[in-house]
Amino acid sequence: MDELQQLRAFGNDVADPSIDAVRRGRRALIEHIAAQPAIARANPRKRIALFSGVSALAAGALVTTLVFTDVLGLAGWQGGADAAAASALSDAAAAAIENSDPVVGAGQYLKVDTEAVFRTGVQTAEWEHFAYLGTQNSQLYIPADNSDEWVRVSEPRAAIKVFGEGFEEEAQESARAGFEEEEISRAPFGGFDNSKPRDWRLDELPRDPQRLLNYIYRVTAGHGVSADGQAFEFISATLRTGVVPAELRAALYRAAAGIPGVEITDEAATLNGRTGVAFGREESDGFLHEIIIDPDTGLLIGERIVQLVDSKFVPVFAGEVIGWTAITTTVVDEAPTGGSLCGNGGEPLNGLGSGFCTDPDRPQTD
Repeated sequence: MDELQQLRAFGNDVADPSIDAVRRGRRALIEHIAAQPAIARANPRKRIALFSGVSALAAGALVTTLVFTDVLGLAGWQGGADAAAASALSDAAAAAIENSDPVVGAGQYLKVDTEAVFRTGVQTAEWEHFAYLGTQNSQLYIPADNSDEWVRVSEPRAAIKVFGEGFEEEAQESARAGFEEEEISRAPFGGFDNSKPRDWRLDELPRDPQRLLNYIYRVTAGHGVSADGQAFEFISATLRTGVVPAELRAALYRAAAGIPGVEITDEAATLNGRTGVAFGREESDGFLHEIIIDPDTGLLIGERIVQLVDSKFVPVFAGEVIGWTAITTTVVDEAPTGGSLCGNGGEPLNGLGSGFCTDPDRPQTD
């Protein structure tokens, strides 16, 4: 007889329980169940709602993450430049690629010549107001080996146009203050005025126009009058360095074509004797910001700022050009001699790279 047969045989010998025994057992079971703490049951509807909320949060986080990356971002969400500007910018990008960058040989320098004019407003001690356009011209010499000494020449400044009668002398004094003489600075890696090495981080910028524009929107978020205006300013400022290689210059032009509000503002804009096409964007603060590009070479000629509304306190009226920057790059065999790390004749202060220099006109005391 196997174990199963033995079990069956054993069960046949056991008598059935009495009715009282069954009732006592049932009552004890009910009392035991009643004594247990209540267990909350999940509401299927709440669970669905919870899952839906979590899914929405996850989706939102995913979209936010993608928006603030270079893969998916604000580029193109609200259109781009008008058709004529987009087409012309594409042509300028193609021209930039076709024209090779200047080659800087050993011992040579890339010279970036900047002629700049900016408006400055002044309030006198008598509460009178005037403004002027002042020069800020400079030449930057970048050696073939960036670890060698860079040289920067800053020219004396002057007021070239005054807004307000009778303030010509005050305007010249204001423009020249601290910039009466030519100043030559020299430093390895371009760390002029005891600053840190100069690095425009151009290698970090994507070369794909869509990803580049997404990158620009991401790093400029929260700055400027508008997101689109600040993106356009980023492109302008990057081009202004004069050291942007052709493939990145082309990508920046194509990225500008993706910014809403960009249009051709002048088909024959002349700046510093050179003529090109001006692409601009009006801002709500009452200014038109333009970049001017040579359509034949794809090179940046410069920038221009036009005031669109009359000023309240000084006679600067709508349509007035209140600032411009003209950039020219060439390869030269030598740079000016002389000068120092601080340029002004002072000495580094608070250690190298602090950004501070002593004032030679104010002797240091112990």
